[in-house]
Amino acid sequence: MRIVLASILCAFTLPVVAEEVEAVLLPIEPSIVMCAYNSRFETRLVMYNQNERAVQPACAEGVCGVVPASEGREITSVQKRVPLPTFLYLPKSEVDRLRMSLVVEASDRDRLDERAFTELPVARESDFRDTKLNIVGVRMDPGFRQTLRIFGLDGNNYGIVMVSAFDLATDELLYQEPHLLWPLSDERAADGRALRPSFTMECDLSKELPDYLDGRNVRVELEPMSEGTKFWAFVSITNNKTQQFYTITPR
Repeated sequence: MRIVLASILCAFTLPVVAEEVEAVLLPIEPSIVMCAYNSRFETRLVMYNQNERAVQPACAEGVCGVVPASEGREITSVQKRVPLPTFLYLPKSEVDRLRMSLVVEASDRDRLDERAFTELPVARESDFRDTKLNIVGVRMDPGFRQTLRIFGLDGNNYGIVMVSAFDLATDELLYQEPHLLWPLSDERAADGRALRPSFTMECDLSKELPDYLDGRNVRVELEPMSEGTKFWAFVSITNNKTQQFYTITPR
């Protein structure tokens, strides 16, 4: 009887171990934004939950909501001033069984009937690196803008990433500049982790590079310059007239 009682008491005194949480990056949160070149972008998050229980990711402004077990939903949002990224925090045991698709409807505000759809990449915590990343095949064409977005895993602190651009054919260095990752907000999860990544953006790489590159491809190399900085990045290439775009992710 004493052994049984001791076991029960021990069970009550053992600390409760919280589930390990993993960050998932939405490079743009569900939103509607009006941007430069008379553009309109509506971002929607589609999720399907294959877990045996409902999941409720922690995310900025609580836009993610609850997804019931074995069900799906599309998440939209209201018009916002700027397209901000957000982290979703989920137990690692749930991430693998939660299917997500982040889709952007892009159009000129005066030609909504000519809209086009593109799926944005969604990055997991394991995709972030503290070593060099390369984005290969960034094509320079007149009438298109090449936007580089860089995200820091630690949204509470600053970091520096060196951005270099090389001619893909000759490996000639065309551009090199340090970019500062900065915290976007003071929004925090219950454990203190930032709900938004640190962030920086180069709006149009073509404006930084020689005109003779028109029609040629560029390799973008990114290297963290501050200790402990983990980051991830991608490039979007957008038609300045139609606002249709595609993305290039690290290789």
